[in-house]
Amino acid sequence: MYRTGDLVRWHPDGNLEYLGRRDLQVKIRGHRIELGEIEATLTTHPDITHAAVTVHHDHHTGDRLVGYVVPRNHTPLDPTMIHTFAADHLPDYMVPTPITILDALPLTTNGKIDRRALPAPAPLNRQFRPPVTPTENTIADVFTDVLGHDRIGLDDDFFTLGGNSLLAIQVSARLREALDVEMQVAWLFTGATVEAIASRVEAVSDGSTPIVPTGPSAFDVLFPITSAGDSDPIFCIHPASGLAWCYAGLARYTEPRRRIYGLQSPELVEDDPHPRSIEQLAGHYVREIQAVQPDGPYHLLGWSLGGVIAHAVATRLRLLGKQVSMLAILDSRFREAESTANQEFTVEDILVELADLFGFGAEDFDAAGETMSAEQATELIHLRTGAFEFLQPSHVKRIVESFNDAPRLVADYHPAVFDGDMLFFAAAAGEMTQEVAESCWQPYITGSIDYYPIDATHIRMTTPRALADIARVLNTYLVDAVS
Repeated sequence: MYRTGDLVRWHPDGNLEYLGRRDLQVKIRGHRIELGEIEATLTTHPDITHAAVTVHHDHHTGDRLVGYVVPRNHTPLDPTMIHTFAADHLPDYMVPTPITILDALPLTTNGKIDRRALPAPAPLNRQFRPPVTPTENTIADVFTDVLGHDRIGLDDDFFTLGGNSLLAIQVSARLREALDVEMQVAWLFTGATVEAIASRVEAVSDGSTPIVPTGPSAFDVLFPITSAGDSDPIFCIHPASGLAWCYAGLARYTEPRRRIYGLQSPELVEDDPHPRSIEQLAGHYVREIQAVQPDGPYHLLGWSLGGVIAHAVATRLRLLGKQVSMLAILDSRFREAESTANQEFTVEDILVELADLFGFGAEDFDAAGETMSAEQATELIHLRTGAFEFLQPSHVKRIVESFNDAPRLVADYHPAVFDGDMLFFAAAAGEMTQEVAESCWQPYITGSIDYYPIDATHIRMTTPRALADIARVLNTYLVDAVS
């Protein structure tokens, strides 16, 4: 026997239905994607019999996924509804756009999909409401230019039209300059139509909505990701980089009107940056949290080093008599510092760690050559992203220092016991099994540990796919917590 690479569905009657190939792996904007996985998901729709997904190159948006589906018994299909179905079942970076309806898929002589014979993707047929106000027209013009579409209306969604996180950074920078307003990338993740963005811009312009600066204040200790809403916020504590920018994608998947704040290391901006202890950081972050939310219930989340600090924040809040309803830990352990205590992180190491954040893969540059300086790294980030103009070499140096401080902080930390439960999200591709997680954390909490494996490596726990999976659990947990 041998593995054919064919992906099939085994029906109860014993018949095998051929769905596609498992080895059709592509890479789109740093994400390795199995096309067969997307095709199999599309065919779970009750009105679809066959599906094909391929990569289409566009000189505006670059490579993107496009889909083709065949309806069951010639059932009329709405491509927009199929796109919504795909978005409900797949991470955003795996959703093909557009999706074209075909009578049949082209086949090779041996009966498999002939991807080379697939037609050009059909343009999106959408109801058009033209922009009216100057703000709406400016946003539509920027969308048109960046995405390469002929016309953009009020209801057109940036991501549905082929946008991605890297293009979102470019759009926010363009709109910031054109509209003279502190346009936030996060706005595109919480409402990506022209009309929604225009509403946010106009609300900021008339002073009714506070904004988050994108210049030097992007390094503030309290970093609002989404500050509009009336639900108790989630406070997301930075990993070893000291930055909480990695949590920005969470806003797209959490329930509407859920505020999200990042907590970032004061090490990034203070003249005497090195924090003395995790306890010191926890005290600082409690004060920042209570400035936004004086009383509980509090919801805390932290990845890697941030998980350890979140635990310290939770115990401190409990000592103050406050309620902590959620402590969510993303692949953190107390003694991970033992293996890295003598490791000195370099600028190249930091670029590898932050590659997803800046939108390029670690393999896109050669970190094995001569030593890279902070100045060279800053220039690379500006060149590759067309954004992050506010990031200076001094920031890169302090990010490196933050990474190098992390092992010492964890090694010196003597945790108290948190009298509550824990949500633990483990990188399934790593070594954090449920047994390891429980042996690490159970001595330091009185409640239960709910273990959730996430299909990711440790350094990819805040990619869109991982955050989508994590948010599904958080949404259910937070609803249950108030019911």
